[in-house]
Order: sequence, then C-alpha cells, then structure tokens
Amino acid sequence: MTTPQTPGFTLADPDLWLNGPAQRELNYLREHQPLSWHTEPSTDWFPEGGRGFWSLVRHEDISAASKDQDTFSSGQGTELIDMPAEMVRTYGGMLNMTGEEHARHRAIVSRIFTPRTLGQLAPQIQEHARKSIARVKELDTFDFMDDLVADFPAQIVCDLMGVPTEDRPELIRLTGIALAGNGTAESYKTMTQIVDYARGLAAKAAAGDVTSDQASLLRKLVEAEVNGQRLTNEEVGIFLALLLTAGIETTATSIGQGFYAMSLYPEQREQWAADFDSIAPKAIEEIVRWVTPVMHFRRTATRDVEMHGQTIRKGDKVLLWYTSGNQDATVFKDAEKLDFFRESEYPHVAFGGGGPHFCLGAQLARLEMSIFFKELFQALPKAQVTGDPVRLHSNFVNGLAHLPCTTGRA
Repeated sequence: MTTPQTPGFTLADPDLWLNGPAQRELNYLREHQPLSWHTEPSTDWFPEGGRGFWSLVRHEDISAASKDQDTFSSGQGTELIDMPAEMVRTYGGMLNMTGEEHARHRAIVSRIFTPRTLGQLAPQIQEHARKSIARVKELDTFDFMDDLVADFPAQIVCDLMGVPTEDRPELIRLTGIALAGNGTAESYKTMTQIVDYARGLAAKAAAGDVTSDQASLLRKLVEAEVNGQRLTNEEVGIFLALLLTAGIETTATSIGQGFYAMSLYPEQREQWAADFDSIAPKAIEEIVRWVTPVMHFRRTATRDVEMHGQTIRKGDKVLLWYTSGNQDATVFKDAEKLDFFRESEYPHVAFGGGGPHFCLGAQLARLEMSIFFKELFQALPKAQVTGDPVRLHSNFVNGLAHLPCTTGRA
C-alpha cells in the first residue's frame, strides 16, 4: 500500500486559520499536491484528534466530487469530525443524507423554495434591511457585524418559521453557540435545543395552531407532500434548525465580508452603486465567490478511488475545500481580486459545486444580499470601513466577528 502524500502541515491546525483562510497553504496544494493527506492531531478545537482526511483543492476536482454522491457520500456527515449517527442527523439533517432519503427530503423542501415563493418575501426582507440600517443611521461609528447585520437574516428565517418576537433573541443566541462550537459537545447540545424548539413549532403548525401570516414556510413545509409522503415533525424540526444555522451565519458573513471587500476595491462599489440593478446579479455571485462563507464540507468515500497517483480508500474522509476552488487561478483570472465584471464560463463552488447537494437556500441568500446592499447604498452612501476586521477563528466559516465602520455623517 502506497503511503499517502502529506504536505508537511495539516489544514486541521488552528494556527493556520488565525487570519482567515489559509490561502498560502491552499495555493501550495493546488499547485503541487492537488490531493494530499492531513493528520488530525489533538488541538484546542478537537482535543481528541481524529483519524485524518484527504483534501481536494482544485476547482475541477471539487466540482466533480460534488456531483458524484455515489462515490463521495454525505451520508456519514459533512463535518470534519466523526460523529455518532444520531449526531450526524441532528447536526446536518438533509445535508447529511444521500440516495433516496436525500431525494425525498429535497423533493418536499423544493416545493417550498420556489422562485415565486421567494419573490413574495422581498417586501419583508426589505423591511428588515431598513430596520437594521435605521439602528446605525444616526451614529457616527458602528460595528458592521454587531450593530448592523448580525440579526438581519435571522429575523427573516424567524418570520418564515413563525417564531414569536419574544423568543427570537434566545434562539439567535443559541444559533451562535452552535456555530461557534462546530462539532463540539456544547455545540451538539445546543443544536438539540434548537431542534426541540423547531419541532414544537412544526407540531403547532401541523395542528393548525400557527395563525401568523408570516409563518408561510412553516405551514407549507408541514403540508407539503411528494408521492403521498410528508416530513415528520422531527424532520421538519431538524430542517428548520439547519435553515437557522446555515442561513443566518452564511448570509451575514457574505454581507459583512462583501462590504469589507468593497473597501479594498472601492471602484467596484462605485460602479455597482451607480447602476445597481443591472450589476447586482454578477456582483452578488462575485461576492459569494470572493468570500466563500462555508470553506469546506466533508464527504466519505464509498469505494477505493484512484486520483492524482494516490488511492483514497473506502471509508476515508475527503474534504472539499470550496475556499480553495474559488481561488483557483486556472479558472478565475486574478482570483484574489474582487471583480464584478469577471468573465468566467465556470461557476464558483461556494454553494456546493453543483450536484444533488447544491445549496437549496442559494436563491434566498442572493435575494437577501441584493436587497440589503441596495438599501445600504441608498441610506448610507458614505458609509466606510475604518479599520481592520476581527475574524472568526475557524477553518469552517469564513466569518467576521467585528468590522469597524463610519456612517460618513461627520
């Protein structure tokens, strides 16, 4: 058996991610070791360590693996850490399914996430964007993440779920704990609390006890059928927990990081603000590519696979590094730059690289981002970043904890 090639470092090392994505290491791997083996030593993140994993870092390989669920399965989890089966289901729900089970869930949920349904959400998304901006409009300085965007996507998801206003702060707090822990025992415990709460909402909707006009998604979700089958209240609860954790952090991250990116490339912001509607579709895609809010997901090999002169064994963990694929210079010219007028025949992989697990919430995220930036440009045209961002310490979410800004009033 050939010894797996290791690069002399491991992407499981927290020190590589102190200042955001480990692009230096990922650049090296794309050029020299497109398939590499990484150990999982004991770290502050995961004291017990792990059994190691393969890394795919090129756009072409990530896209191909994403489309091949028969070989690279999500069924054993999309988290780096190995979890018991019950934790796998609680953490990711539909993300951690494959085959017929995943197809059934996706078919039912897809009945809800239609372009028509999402289009009807535009007025309430606009209302939440305006409320968020109003909080800082009369200030001289503010924190983009804490003061402006932190709860914007959360309020929209809570509207769809029919979450009472008084319950929202605690639910949003729990979501933050679950995301920050990412695979730890505390995170799992918090996820079960979110699932329990969401399951209760589903049970009320199924019994006809949810009357709020805003709980549109929840009512449709408990009533949706495919081939005579509906989701159980437990399954609805897990899906809503996924919607909360996935939708809140990724959208807030994309907006915050997107505003920071435009501070580095101000000409892009100026051009977009001058012709917002026509540039918006490409600008949103470019921001999502540049940011790549979820930096990786895991797959598990279902058979032995030969790639790049090495053998991935059945049962091995394989990480798809989306943050690397979206910086692949063979696909995106000057990939490190933000360019709203980028010409590329290849789509970015930030929404999952295509295939059966392409992000169901992509259209909602695009709509939220577009509406938020339009409102921001109109209400605070002189808002600017005033200092360096404080980054989340993670190799999973490319997030910001803080981003100091000014409204430009002074």
